[in-house]
Amino acid sequence: MASFSNFETPLLRVSRPVSACSKCRSAKIKCDGKLPACTACERSGRSAECSSANDQFAKGKERSYVASLESRVERLQKQILQAKGRRSSVRMLDVNSGESTLTPDVHSSIVNRKNERKEASVVDDLVSDFGFLSVNATARDFHGFTKQMSFARLVLSTSSVEEMPKFRVNDFPQRYAITHLIQHYLENIYVLYPFLSETKLFASLDALYQDGGRYANSIDRWTVRLVIAIAFASLSRRRGDAQYRDAVYHTAVALEGVENVLQPGSIVGIQAILLLVVYAMLDPHHFNSWYLIGVASRAMVDLGLHQDSTSPRQVPGPEADLRRRVYHSVYTLDRTISMAHRRAFSFTDDSSNVAFPINQKPFSVSSTSAREQEQVFLHALDPAIRLFQLRQLQSSAYQKLFQSSQQRIKEPWQIMSDSLHEMHLWIAQLPNVIRKPMKKLLRSEVLFGSILILSPPGLSPSLKSYRTDLLFNYACEYADIMSSINGDQEKFAFYTSHDILRASFVARRFLAILRDESGQFLNSTLSLAPPPGSGSVPQPSHLKWTTDEILIKAISCLDRLDKSLEHLSVRYDYPEPWKEFKDDSKVLKEMLFLRRETWN
Repeated sequence: MASFSNFETPLLRVSRPVSACSKCRSAKIKCDGKLPACTACERSGRSAECSSANDQFAKGKERSYVASLESRVERLQKQILQAKGRRSSVRMLDVNSGESTLTPDVHSSIVNRKNERKEASVVDDLVSDFGFLSVNATARDFHGFTKQMSFARLVLSTSSVEEMPKFRVNDFPQRYAITHLIQHYLENIYVLYPFLSETKLFASLDALYQDGGRYANSIDRWTVRLVIAIAFASLSRRRGDAQYRDAVYHTAVALEGVENVLQPGSIVGIQAILLLVVYAMLDPHHFNSWYLIGVASRAMVDLGLHQDSTSPRQVPGPEADLRRRVYHSVYTLDRTISMAHRRAFSFTDDSSNVAFPINQKPFSVSSTSAREQEQVFLHALDPAIRLFQLRQLQSSAYQKLFQSSQQRIKEPWQIMSDSLHEMHLWIAQLPNVIRKPMKKLLRSEVLFGSILILSPPGLSPSLKSYRTDLLFNYACEYADIMSSINGDQEKFAFYTSHDILRASFVARRFLAILRDESGQFLNSTLSLAPPPGSGSVPQPSHLKWTTDEILIKAISCLDRLDKSLEHLSVRYDYPEPWKEFKDDSKVLKEMLFLRRETWN
């Protein structure tokens, strides 16, 4: 879970076009796929009729196809032909001479070992290059280019941490036994990441439990299994408890059909990957969510979901809304995971242009519209749309402060203050329909985002004092929220393994304040002037506290951070951040107690 210091994002590699335009295809001539019209159409004076300018070849839609994989496969094919030629010539020599240089068993053994070494080398090269390649989601002929390797195996090879156990029994539980799990998923997880179709989820359930599941397909089994696994994992309180074991069981059984599900080229394939991403956020010991969301992001970009359709043939309303929900879910998960690890985003904000999905609000009983009647029982998307908005606010500032190629931003405080103002205005305007546990979760997201935005590298010393006051306040409030998440209400909010990374980051920032700048907090006569343009940023409460109150706050915050890290380390079986914090905070806490006694 260590974070990288390098924020560079590898560029997508561009290869040949996916398919020829309609004119070139009908004429059976080569098409170069050039925009806005291919060369053949330009020469024939039919640029306006060229289909290269339609949605299939829309501007901003990367059409890469893993170019290095193609060239590597071609080289391997040539080597195989050369090897076969040498082998046949050796056999002819042996027959003519009447002598055998190798016995059949020995020769077969040598050939098998060489093939195994070559195959292992090829797979290692593919996996090592996978993070720098973009799989073309529209390339149907990607599958089966070798018997041993597939897109699903490639994804699992890069994202697996520990091997999943094997189970003999794979029957589905009775429907009444999972009803509460489906409801838990819809009410607490789906409302944040609504990339599935709620009606299709229930259709998958019906297919599985009617007529012995004879009408259920692979995606039905995958979807229901992963939804059940995610619900179990979110209800687990420690690794190894009953809920965790059930989550691992359903995920392991679902992976038996992974070849038929994890496929690029469709929205269904991206939804299947996103289900695994959400599960990985709850079970980091088996899957790496950062690699998985990178795969989902590239598949999403290759499918063109990062751009709203501008084609005259508009996508139907429900389908367009699902595309937007899938895009924003990928966007939000990518920002959530990348900021927790403090890594680069999979794609930038400038490369995308997608409107928010429609919020499915309850309708009156007197409504007569068929579309409205269909949506009466669907969950409202208020939390999801609000979270989408928050991630956009955070993403903009994060890219400018952490991913900018400039050595030092000329006016970082203006970016920081604008972002803080927008985030805190956003949290103040949350609607009442969002439940209190969910509001607490979103509040913790704002506080972590505020602390992260206030911690860019290379900050001018003139800004550090005022920024330190804000950090002290935000860290204390964040500790208040996170120390209470192990209560009964926690199951009604979606906390994940990334919260231990966030809590650890906040704890380190708070320790740095007390260790390096503690003198500032002990001077009750200190009066700090905010930097220019800070009128919209909430003023630190610290300026109104006495020295004794500051010491009490600092000691209390250390205790609550310790409690939060302990709970998260037990839940996700990741004790290193908690142990590190206890060791680092022990001396500081003793110093604060001593200063408080001396002050009184």
